[in-house]
Amino acid sequence: MRSSNPFATRFTRPGAIGYLFPVGQSVESLLASLRENQWWGEIVGPHGSGKSTLVATLIPALQAAGRKVVRHVITPDGGDRKECLAPVGAYAFLAELPFGSSTQLVLDGYERISWWWRRRIQVLCRKRGAGLLITAHQPLGLPALAQTAPSEQLAQKIVRQLLPEGDSTITPADVTAAFRQADGNLRETLFALFDVYQARRAGSTVSR
Repeated sequence: MRSSNPFATRFTRPGAIGYLFPVGQSVESLLASLRENQWWGEIVGPHGSGKSTLVATLIPALQAAGRKVVRHVITPDGGDRKECLAPVGAYAFLAELPFGSSTQLVLDGYERISWWWRRRIQVLCRKRGAGLLITAHQPLGLPALAQTAPSEQLAQKIVRQLLPEGDSTITPADVTAAFRQADGNLRETLFALFDVYQARRAGSTVSR
């Protein structure tokens, strides 16, 4: 049972909660699409729409399919945050990786890489027969794998999943207000609900 705020980062970060697939889509269907496209694909969607969560959900399936996953998150300042097997350095790791037909390079935030580096990465992957899976805010020319789209209905489902059973601290109306305040950004919606939950719990404790 969660005694802390269910909207804390450790409960809401990609990988902590599973991606909620739309009707007709699943891990298996996306894996099949990747395989058909020689393990190349792009996940496209706006800020806070679940792209990183979808990647985190796909990685175990990729590994189970025999793919050697190397994931990097490209940060807004142009740096990169190491997520798994790779030496330190912005893109120097590319030259040192044992690329092969079973390698699956996953780059989250691909649009933040310069055109020159994107070109170089793609040539390297093609040359070595490696797979390339990216996330971006707009299509960047790779085979379309999935498009993430935030909605209030999805936000309500995520909140119901996060709240402990019987916990009514956050109401559907709170989710609606937070979602609209965040302009449809699911990540920012959960951040806002963290504050609401914290304030109400603190008030409940004081009133006892």
